[in-house]
Amino acid sequence: MEGTKKRFFRSTKKLTDEELRDEIHELEKVDYTPLYSKDIAYHNYGYIHTFRVISDGLRQNWLKQLMGGLLAGIWIGFAYTAVVYSTYAISNPSIAKLLTGLLFAGVILMISFLGGGFVTAHMWYNRTMFKKVERWSIFLKACAWVYLGNILGIGIFVSILYLADGFAGSEVITKVYDGFGLHKLYNVGHKLGSGEAITGSDIGKTISLVFASAILCNFLICLATQGAKSTKGNTVASMIMYLLILMFFAIGGYQHSVANWYGAWSLIFMAIDGNIVLGSNDLIFNANAAWLFILLNIIPAIAGNFVGALIIGLFMGWFNIDYDTLLLKEARLKFLTEILYLREHPNANQRKARFKSNKKRTSK
Repeated sequence: MEGTKKRFFRSTKKLTDEELRDEIHELEKVDYTPLYSKDIAYHNYGYIHTFRVISDGLRQNWLKQLMGGLLAGIWIGFAYTAVVYSTYAISNPSIAKLLTGLLFAGVILMISFLGGGFVTAHMWYNRTMFKKVERWSIFLKACAWVYLGNILGIGIFVSILYLADGFAGSEVITKVYDGFGLHKLYNVGHKLGSGEAITGSDIGKTISLVFASAILCNFLICLATQGAKSTKGNTVASMIMYLLILMFFAIGGYQHSVANWYGAWSLIFMAIDGNIVLGSNDLIFNANAAWLFILLNIIPAIAGNFVGALIIGLFMGWFNIDYDTLLLKEARLKFLTEILYLREHPNANQRKARFKSNKKRTSK
């Protein structure tokens, strides 16, 4: 296998057509056969397969990306509702955490058999963007569609559940408000629940705690994504790998920018409702918890998840350095070939734009 050389690819905007052809020619000379060997170790296979699956997924139809995210959001709704119903009356926190981990990890069974995708899994690929393997716009667009689907999926589930009086009972709604809302806001959540004034220090501490916890969260999510792929097609082994790692995530209570929307949507509907009766006399309902949750939890969690994926992706890339170098070159080759084709056939983009324009016109 060819030796490795750490360097960043040049931006395609700065390359002429001739320079593109020269780089494509050089990349075509590379021997990529090691990536297709049947004797690859399990951990290497998992890394290679994950890289390719996410890379190909970035170019899926936007509707498929949106629906994949939406389905995963609905499955999260089912899983977290099961957690609420089964743990709201359990006073022992250790048992409640174990049950939470077991039930939440079941969402992967639904994703495995029924489809779906998390934006946090896509983040595993983010480090390749810094190497200019392909454009940030492609990566961010795919992440945006999947994440929008995740948010809508959870929102649809929680809204129907709320309309169906699924949070009936002061104990159940207290569990949702406190456990999925205030608890994830750390210092600010404690102040909201007790009715105390929130200070700048509380806000800063909450943001830093959410951010750090989100980094740890995506360590596990990315490891689960890659670990499940390392089993070379064994479905049962893949699910066991995924389930176990996600159980650690759920038990640890780490901040996940997708799953936390269950708490965000619940707080939003509680604020709209306004007539909330909590089962705890020591807990005060505060409608401001909804927008504070999005501001102080969701946004820092997105940043933390992204950084977590970048860190663990770098470590795994360095560990699989020989294969990683080949994967980067192979992905760069596909990207440059696509760019060159579009430059040589500008009408391809024009026809696509014209088709969209005509479609809008006819719809009017």
